[in-house]
Amino acid sequence: MEKEEQVYRILQLYDRFRKGEIINKLKMADLLDVNERTIQRDIQSLRTHLERSLTGQSIIYSRANRGYLLTGEKEGLSSKELLTITKILLESRALNTNEMKDMIASLLAQSSKADNKLIRSIVGNDLLHYRPLQHNQSLLDMMWDIAASIQTKKFIDIVYERIDKQQKRRVVKPVSILFSEYYFYLIAFIKDSEHATPAIFRMDRIRSFKQLNERFSISEKTRVEEGMLRQRIQFMYSGKLDRLQFIFRGVTIDPVLDRFPNGRILKTLDDGWLIETETYGTTGCMMWLLSQGEKVEVISPKEFREQMKEMIQTMVNLYHEK
Repeated sequence: MEKEEQVYRILQLYDRFRKGEIINKLKMADLLDVNERTIQRDIQSLRTHLERSLTGQSIIYSRANRGYLLTGEKEGLSSKELLTITKILLESRALNTNEMKDMIASLLAQSSKADNKLIRSIVGNDLLHYRPLQHNQSLLDMMWDIAASIQTKKFIDIVYERIDKQQKRRVVKPVSILFSEYYFYLIAFIKDSEHATPAIFRMDRIRSFKQLNERFSISEKTRVEEGMLRQRIQFMYSGKLDRLQFIFRGVTIDPVLDRFPNGRILKTLDDGWLIETETYGTTGCMMWLLSQGEKVEVISPKEFREQMKEMIQTMVNLYHEK
């Protein structure tokens, strides 16, 4: 009986360590109705096992936290992490109802019964009233298969339905899958295209795809560019690579640098900041810059500054009295 109780305590300790908890001997002793020396022996037994099993994990004492914690390679997600991921998933509305419910159920299966109940009480109303996007497409299988094509560097043949409902067949070199503003996107280079910039396909509009046996190669320069794609694409609009400069006169510069991760401050002004950023195309940038109202003034390129002026004038004309 005593041996069974020891096994139970050690398993509970490891489960708590694995979830990222800090174990205080006194509090744990009170919780399990044993003395501190017993908890100390249990922690030492668990520490010895981890050292012998070569898991890369170890248990250390933290003076700052006044307790023991697990370090090294982490297994599983803590309940705090599960709650955070669940809330982000529900807010994204990126999956249809069945895929969303299945994914959340899989996530919460990693938590204890008590934590599972707590998380469900927090997100239950969100899940009950969950409304997927209008396309309501299943995406997980397709994303997994296309991700495999990216990994093996194989061309894929896709049938893509444009916003005007016309369908086009394309053979493309898939290089990345991104998520932005509710949707998943495939970033790919169209085979034999004269354009050096990538094309962007909303994944729920891919009606069919087939992996081809033909492989593609990626130069070192292209590989570096791939890492910059997410920073240079705004609202999933493509185009030629442009370098923009604009003045931002907001209270804080944070919203600008969050929106343009590759943006940099060229100069701090008395009433704002001069910002430079690189982006594929200007359509997506224009949408965000216009949303900032009088806080933004585009400086260059000159053609884009003129486009902004024309768009603002068009907007003003909408409010002229009839």
